[in-house]
Amino acid sequence: MADELIIKSLSSLEDLQEVQRLEILVWGMDCIPTHQTLTAVKNGGLVLGGYINDELVGFQYSFPGFKEGRVFLCSHLLAIHPDHQKKGYGRLLKLAQKQVASKKGYDLIIWTYDPLESVNANLNIGKLKAVCSTYMEDCYGTMKGTLNEGLSTDRLMVEWNIHQESAEQASVPIGAAPIVSTAFNEQGFPFISTYQLETDADVVAIPIPTDIQKIKKDNLHLAMDWRLKTAELFKTYFAKGYVVVGVDREQGEHIQNYLLKKQE
Repeated sequence: MADELIIKSLSSLEDLQEVQRLEILVWGMDCIPTHQTLTAVKNGGLVLGGYINDELVGFQYSFPGFKEGRVFLCSHLLAIHPDHQKKGYGRLLKLAQKQVASKKGYDLIIWTYDPLESVNANLNIGKLKAVCSTYMEDCYGTMKGTLNEGLSTDRLMVEWNIHQESAEQASVPIGAAPIVSTAFNEQGFPFISTYQLETDADVVAIPIPTDIQKIKKDNLHLAMDWRLKTAELFKTYFAKGYVVVGVDREQGEHIQNYLLKKQE
Protein backbone atom coordinates (compact mmCIF):
# COMPACT_ATOMS: atom_id res chain seq x y z
CA MET A 1 0.00 0.00 0.00
CA ALA A 2 1.34 3.41 -1.00
CA ASP A 3 2.12 5.96 1.71
CA GLU A 4 -0.29 8.87 2.03
CA LEU A 5 0.60 11.71 -0.31
CA ILE A 6 0.24 15.21 1.16
CA ILE A 7 -0.35 17.80 -1.57
CA LYS A 8 0.05 21.53 -1.14
CA SER A 9 0.40 24.62 -3.32
CA LEU A 10 3.94 25.94 -3.57
CA SER A 11 4.93 29.59 -3.91
CA SER A 12 8.19 30.17 -2.02
CA LEU A 13 11.55 30.36 -3.72
CA GLU A 14 12.90 27.55 -1.55
CA ASP A 15 10.04 25.20 -2.46
CA LEU A 16 10.36 25.96 -6.16
CA GLN A 17 14.11 25.33 -6.04
CA GLU A 18 13.32 21.92 -4.55
CA VAL A 19 10.94 21.35 -7.47
CA GLN A 20 13.81 22.13 -9.83
CA ARG A 21 15.97 19.42 -8.30
CA LEU A 22 13.21 16.84 -8.71
CA GLU A 23 12.56 18.03 -12.27
CA ILE A 24 16.21 17.46 -13.23
CA LEU A 25 16.21 14.02 -11.61
CA VAL A 26 13.07 12.85 -13.41
CA TRP A 27 13.46 14.47 -16.83
CA GLY A 28 17.24 14.56 -17.12
CA MET A 29 17.30 17.99 -18.75
CA ASP A 30 17.53 21.68 -17.88
CA CYS A 31 14.89 22.81 -15.39
CA ILE A 32 12.42 25.68 -15.62
CA PRO A 33 13.84 28.87 -14.04
CA THR A 34 12.30 29.82 -10.70
CA HIS A 35 11.63 33.34 -11.98
CA GLN A 36 9.24 31.74 -14.48
CA THR A 37 7.44 29.48 -12.00
CA LEU A 38 7.23 32.29 -9.41
CA THR A 39 5.70 34.64 -11.98
CA ALA A 40 3.21 32.00 -13.10
CA VAL A 41 2.11 31.27 -9.52
CA LYS A 42 1.52 34.99 -8.90
CA ASN A 43 -0.54 35.37 -12.09
CA GLY A 44 -3.10 32.57 -12.20
CA GLY A 45 -0.81 29.56 -12.46
CA LEU A 46 0.04 26.98 -9.85
CA VAL A 47 2.72 24.59 -8.68
CA LEU A 48 1.57 21.67 -6.57
CA GLY A 49 3.96 19.56 -4.53
CA GLY A 50 3.32 16.03 -3.33
CA TYR A 51 5.08 15.00 -0.10
CA ILE A 52 5.73 11.71 1.67
CA ASN A 53 7.10 12.19 5.20
CA ASP A 54 7.96 15.82 4.33
CA GLU A 55 9.97 14.71 1.26
CA LEU A 56 8.98 16.10 -2.14
CA VAL A 57 8.22 13.09 -4.34
CA GLY A 58 6.13 14.72 -7.07
CA PHE A 59 5.02 18.03 -8.50
CA GLN A 60 2.72 19.56 -11.09
CA TYR A 61 3.26 22.93 -12.82
CA SER A 62 0.60 24.91 -14.74
CA PHE A 63 0.18 28.40 -16.15
CA PRO A 64 -2.72 30.37 -17.69
CA GLY A 65 -3.54 30.11 -21.39
CA PHE A 66 -5.77 32.11 -23.72
CA LYS A 67 -7.03 31.25 -27.20
CA GLU A 68 -9.97 32.38 -29.31
CA GLY A 69 -11.56 34.26 -26.45
CA ARG A 70 -11.30 31.43 -23.93
CA VAL A 71 -9.15 31.27 -20.82
CA PHE A 72 -7.83 27.88 -19.69
CA LEU A 73 -5.06 26.35 -17.62
CA CYS A 74 -2.00 24.94 -19.40
CA SER A 75 -0.68 21.94 -17.50
CA HIS A 76 2.96 21.88 -18.47
CA LEU A 77 4.87 19.43 -16.26
CA LEU A 78 4.08 16.56 -13.94
CA ALA A 79 6.86 14.48 -12.43
CA ILE A 80 7.07 11.71 -9.85
CA HIS A 81 10.32 10.60 -8.20
CA PRO A 82 11.48 7.27 -9.74
CA ASP A 83 11.23 5.57 -6.33
CA HIS A 84 7.55 6.49 -6.08
CA GLN A 85 6.23 5.91 -9.59
CA LYS A 86 3.32 3.56 -10.37
CA LYS A 87 1.71 4.25 -6.99
CA GLY A 88 -1.11 6.46 -8.28
CA TYR A 89 0.51 9.71 -7.15
CA GLY A 90 0.29 11.27 -10.62
CA ARG A 91 -3.48 10.87 -10.61
CA LEU A 92 -3.71 12.38 -7.12
CA LEU A 93 -1.73 15.42 -8.24
CA LYS A 94 -3.99 15.86 -11.27
CA LEU A 95 -7.13 15.62 -9.13
CA ALA A 96 -5.67 18.23 -6.77
CA GLN A 97 -4.88 20.39 -9.79
CA LYS A 98 -8.50 20.07 -10.89
CA GLN A 99 -9.74 21.20 -7.48
CA VAL A 100 -7.40 24.21 -7.26
CA ALA A 101 -8.05 25.20 -10.89
CA SER A 102 -11.80 25.14 -10.29
CA LYS A 103 -11.42 27.46 -7.28
CA LYS A 104 -9.43 29.84 -9.46
CA GLY A 105 -12.28 29.93 -11.98
CA TYR A 106 -10.99 27.62 -14.71
CA ASP A 107 -13.24 25.09 -16.42
CA LEU A 108 -10.72 23.66 -18.90
CA ILE A 109 -7.20 22.26 -18.50
CA ILE A 110 -5.09 21.34 -21.51
CA TRP A 111 -1.70 19.66 -21.84
CA THR A 112 0.44 17.62 -24.19
CA TYR A 113 2.09 14.23 -23.81
CA ASP A 114 3.91 11.67 -25.91
CA PRO A 115 1.25 9.35 -27.40
CA LEU A 116 3.65 6.39 -27.24
CA GLU A 117 3.98 6.59 -23.45
CA SER A 118 1.43 4.02 -22.33
CA VAL A 119 1.36 4.96 -18.62
CA ASN A 120 0.61 8.58 -19.50
CA ALA A 121 -2.07 7.48 -21.96
CA ASN A 122 -3.78 5.40 -19.29
CA LEU A 123 -3.68 8.29 -16.80
CA ASN A 124 -4.70 11.09 -19.14
CA ILE A 125 -7.31 9.33 -21.25
CA GLY A 126 -8.24 6.24 -19.26
CA LYS A 127 -8.42 7.60 -15.70
CA LEU A 128 -8.84 11.36 -15.99
CA LYS A 129 -11.23 11.08 -18.96
CA ALA A 130 -9.55 13.79 -21.04
CA VAL A 131 -10.19 13.75 -24.79
CA CYS A 132 -7.98 14.50 -27.77
CA SER A 133 -8.29 15.34 -31.45
CA THR A 134 -5.02 17.17 -32.06
CA TYR A 135 -1.70 15.60 -33.09
CA MET A 136 1.35 17.86 -32.96
CA GLU A 137 4.41 16.76 -34.95
CA ASP A 138 7.80 17.45 -33.37
CA CYS A 139 6.08 19.79 -30.94
CA TYR A 140 9.19 20.86 -29.01
CA GLY A 141 11.92 20.15 -31.52
CA THR A 142 15.00 18.25 -30.39
CA MET A 143 15.03 17.73 -26.63
CA LYS A 144 17.71 16.37 -24.34
CA GLY A 145 17.07 13.86 -21.60
CA THR A 146 16.60 10.11 -21.52
CA LEU A 147 12.84 10.18 -22.07
CA ASN A 148 12.97 12.36 -25.18
CA GLU A 149 16.23 11.61 -26.94
CA GLY A 150 16.11 9.55 -30.11
CA LEU A 151 12.57 10.33 -31.27
CA SER A 152 10.81 13.38 -32.62
CA THR A 153 8.84 15.14 -29.90
CA ASP A 154 5.38 14.36 -31.30
CA ARG A 155 2.57 15.05 -28.87
CA LEU A 156 -1.14 14.62 -28.38
CA MET A 157 -2.87 17.72 -27.01
CA VAL A 158 -5.58 16.71 -24.57
CA GLU A 159 -8.49 18.70 -23.22
CA TRP A 160 -9.91 18.09 -19.73
CA ASN A 161 -13.26 19.63 -18.92
CA ILE A 162 -13.01 19.70 -15.15
CA HIS A 163 -16.68 20.36 -14.44
CA GLN A 164 -18.31 17.66 -16.49
CA GLU A 165 -17.43 14.47 -18.35
CA SER A 166 -17.46 14.91 -22.10
CA ALA A 167 -20.27 13.39 -24.12
CA GLU A 168 -17.67 11.46 -26.11
CA GLN A 169 -16.16 9.88 -22.99
CA ALA A 170 -19.54 9.07 -21.46
CA SER A 171 -20.69 7.10 -24.50
CA VAL A 172 -17.57 5.09 -25.44
CA PRO A 173 -18.80 1.66 -26.58
CA ILE A 174 -17.02 -1.58 -25.79
CA GLY A 175 -14.89 -2.86 -28.64
CA ALA A 176 -13.45 -1.16 -31.69
CA ALA A 177 -12.58 -1.91 -35.31
CA PRO A 178 -9.05 -3.41 -35.54
CA ILE A 179 -7.55 -1.18 -38.23
CA VAL A 180 -3.99 -2.20 -37.26
CA SER A 181 -2.31 -5.61 -37.21
CA THR A 182 0.71 -6.21 -34.98
CA ALA A 183 3.32 -8.93 -34.72
CA PHE A 184 6.54 -9.59 -32.79
CA ASN A 185 10.13 -9.41 -33.99
CA GLU A 186 13.00 -11.69 -33.01
CA GLN A 187 13.65 -9.57 -29.90
CA GLY A 188 10.10 -10.14 -28.71
CA PHE A 189 9.10 -6.52 -29.37
CA PRO A 190 5.74 -5.73 -30.97
CA PHE A 191 5.60 -3.89 -34.29
CA ILE A 192 2.90 -2.71 -36.69
CA SER A 193 2.77 -5.10 -39.62
CA THR A 194 -0.20 -3.65 -41.54
CA TYR A 195 -2.73 -0.87 -41.07
CA GLN A 196 -5.60 0.73 -42.91
CA LEU A 197 -6.54 4.37 -43.30
CA GLU A 198 -10.11 3.83 -44.50
CA THR A 199 -13.03 2.40 -42.52
CA ASP A 200 -16.72 3.02 -41.88
CA ALA A 201 -16.47 1.99 -38.23
CA ASP A 202 -17.75 4.33 -35.53
CA VAL A 203 -14.90 3.34 -33.20
CA VAL A 204 -11.35 2.35 -34.19
CA ALA A 205 -8.38 1.11 -32.19
CA ILE A 206 -4.81 2.40 -32.57
CA PRO A 207 -2.24 0.30 -30.66
CA ILE A 208 0.92 1.46 -28.93
CA PRO A 209 3.61 -0.59 -27.17
CA THR A 210 3.46 -0.67 -23.39
CA ASP A 211 7.20 0.10 -23.02
CA ILE A 212 8.43 2.42 -25.76
CA GLN A 213 11.48 3.37 -23.69
CA LYS A 214 12.81 -0.21 -23.68
CA ILE A 215 12.15 -0.52 -27.39
CA LYS A 216 13.95 2.77 -28.00
CA LYS A 217 16.92 1.64 -25.92
CA ASP A 218 17.29 -1.75 -27.64
CA ASN A 219 15.96 -1.02 -31.14
CA LEU A 220 15.78 2.68 -32.04
CA HIS A 221 14.75 1.90 -35.62
CA LEU A 222 11.68 0.03 -34.37
CA ALA A 223 10.78 2.88 -31.99
CA MET A 224 10.98 5.31 -34.91
CA ASP A 225 8.73 2.99 -36.92
CA TRP A 226 6.14 3.14 -34.14
CA ARG A 227 6.37 6.93 -34.16
CA LEU A 228 5.93 7.28 -37.92
CA LYS A 229 3.08 4.81 -38.33
CA THR A 230 1.05 5.92 -35.32
CA ALA A 231 1.54 9.55 -36.40
CA GLU A 232 0.01 8.77 -39.79
CA LEU A 233 -2.88 6.91 -38.17
CA PHE A 234 -3.69 9.63 -35.64
CA LYS A 235 -3.46 12.46 -38.18
CA THR A 236 -5.57 10.58 -40.73
CA TYR A 237 -8.36 9.67 -38.33
CA PHE A 238 -8.38 13.05 -36.60
CA ALA A 239 -8.86 14.63 -40.04
CA LYS A 240 -11.84 12.29 -40.57
CA GLY A 241 -13.50 13.56 -37.38
CA TYR A 242 -12.42 10.90 -34.88
CA VAL A 243 -11.58 11.78 -31.27
CA VAL A 244 -9.50 9.82 -28.75
CA VAL A 245 -11.97 8.96 -25.99
CA GLY A 246 -10.62 5.89 -24.23
CA VAL A 247 -7.84 3.41 -23.61
CA ASP A 248 -8.12 -0.39 -23.75
CA ARG A 249 -5.39 -1.98 -21.67
CA GLU A 250 -6.70 -5.52 -22.07
CA GLN A 251 -4.35 -6.29 -24.95
CA GLY A 252 -1.73 -8.37 -23.20
CA GLU A 253 1.65 -7.48 -21.78
CA HIS A 254 3.10 -5.67 -24.79
CA ILE A 255 0.24 -3.70 -26.43
CA GLN A 256 -2.55 -1.38 -25.40
CA ASN A 257 -5.06 0.42 -27.62
CA TYR A 258 -6.32 3.94 -27.96
CA LEU A 259 -10.05 4.04 -28.76
CA LEU A 260 -11.10 6.70 -31.23
CA LYS A 261 -14.76 7.53 -31.77
CA LYS A 262 -16.16 9.38 -34.77
CA GLN A 263 -17.93 12.56 -33.75
CA GLU A 264 -21.53 12.98 -34.80
